[in-house]
Amino acid sequence: MKNLTKTFLGAASLAVLFAGNAQAADGILGPDFSVSAAVAVQSDYRFRGISQNDKQPTPEATLNLFGPDGWYAGTWWAKTNWNVSRPSGGGNNPSMESDFYLGKNTKILDSNLNVEAYYYAYPDFNASGGPKASFFEVITQLSHDFGVASLTGTWAYSPEFSLGGGTGNYLAGGVSVPVNDWLSLSANVGHQWVQGAKYTLGRDGDYTHGDIGGTLTYRSL
Repeated sequence: MKNLTKTFLGAASLAVLFAGNAQAADGILGPDFSVSAAVAVQSDYRFRGISQNDKQPTPEATLNLFGPDGWYAGTWWAKTNWNVSRPSGGGNNPSMESDFYLGKNTKILDSNLNVEAYYYAYPDFNASGGPKASFFEVITQLSHDFGVASLTGTWAYSPEFSLGGGTGNYLAGGVSVPVNDWLSLSANVGHQWVQGAKYTLGRDGDYTHGDIGGTLTYRSL
């Protein structure tokens, strides 16, 4: 899943083929709660610059619960294909990723601080007693909307990265520029450090990635 080579990508996913979003009426679970759900198909699912579905179109789905004081919880699902062999009796090429998260948004002056506990799970991965693919991160994001552009900084920390990689740290920055009510442009750059890759691959175990893109919205598409 996580290639440990240096890469810089001009675009992570050039086309969103279809996306639909439906939000339940506020207050369905009480005045302080709301529920949202979405389904989408992307040209590829990339995690920090690396394809998780062998560069193939990827269906995705998410369900979120929003509570009082900025609290939220949710789950996100996507098809995966790491393009690795399945040895006899093993399942080292998971077909699905199912994520679960709990977080809180907090206003700091005019900025938003989002702190999230995030678990990446691969239900059908079986390494026959080897390292697990599933892993946990604490993700912290600070964002500010300047009107003409929104800036976001991200730090993610994992005490044990995927496939026994040891501690992992990820830093990223992004900018989103609204052009009008149906078009926005964006750019992101990030750098991933993984302890195990550093010891086995040297500096080349760390890598940098980037993407540029645009988002077009028409009603629910």
